[in-house]
Amino acid sequence: MSQNDLLKIIDEYPLGVAAGALANRLNISRPTLNRWLKAGCDAGLFRQSGRGPAVRYFSTDPLAAITTYFLKSHTERPIARYREETLDYVPIQLVAFPNSLPPASLSRREMAKFLIDFACASSVLEGGSYSMLDTQALFNYGERNPNKPAEDAILVLNHRVAFEYLYDHPSLDSIFQVHALLTNDHEQEALAESDHFLTAQFRGVTREYMPVDIAFSTYSPVFRPGTGYVAKMLETVLARSADINDPIQAAFYLMTRLPYLQPFQNGNKRTARAICNVPLLQAGLPPISFVDFTKRDYILSLLAIYELNDFRLAEKGFLDAYAKSCNRLKRPMI
Repeated sequence: MSQNDLLKIIDEYPLGVAAGALANRLNISRPTLNRWLKAGCDAGLFRQSGRGPAVRYFSTDPLAAITTYFLKSHTERPIARYREETLDYVPIQLVAFPNSLPPASLSRREMAKFLIDFACASSVLEGGSYSMLDTQALFNYGERNPNKPAEDAILVLNHRVAFEYLYDHPSLDSIFQVHALLTNDHEQEALAESDHFLTAQFRGVTREYMPVDIAFSTYSPVFRPGTGYVAKMLETVLARSADINDPIQAAFYLMTRLPYLQPFQNGNKRTARAICNVPLLQAGLPPISFVDFTKRDYILSLLAIYELNDFRLAEKGFLDAYAKSCNRLKRPMI
């Protein structure tokens, strides 16, 4: 064992780790560990927080520490239960966007480009296989890729219809209709086994007696059947977002808190990615398409919220994606 091993272990604990746990993992004496800890803190490799028995050691690269933490299988991570305080509004550190943002009112050509970007990018984050070229061919010419699942074509088409509705009805009250449009199975039996769609009885309806499970995560979303709790908290989330003065802050709040609450049986993340555009559109800012928000980074950012109550990865991904969306709207279409 070496000091490098100590650094690797500390990186596995984004919420901090006690010296006793480190000594057990490294199987070394406390005097040796104390020397390594002092040397590492002095070198800035990690930092110390707290006093006495409450002392914890943290990585100085918290985003890398979070990534390292989730390299462990979900079967090896502790259960993370729903915490209502995670739905509280906490401002993020906003980067300075340029004053020359493209207008929220999109021209016909700009809307066509944005719909391709949004439908493709958001569908990919859901596991869809349609590329930008596939999506463009489908939207512009009605051509489906014969080598890809039919459900993936429906997924991107649903995104287009849902955003067109949202653009015409930029209100938080639209969330139920947007959810219904995004998860529409069009009464096709072939889509019954797909994770992307819901039957009519569950579309646009807040869940009450149906638990949800987050694949490969230890997060256990709230489930209080017969109490109306989920519907009440959805109202709370929407009301809180409406009270946030900064539209970019409000958009980030909606994008992150809706998936945490999981108000619907399915389709929560894509509904959040659509509805978070409401405060942007209402403020006269351009919408966000989520282009170049990679699936890996997106999943990691949500896992960090679900299991660690840590929003930093999501914050970085959101702000980067919004800047890229704005830049793409400035460019002329090819």
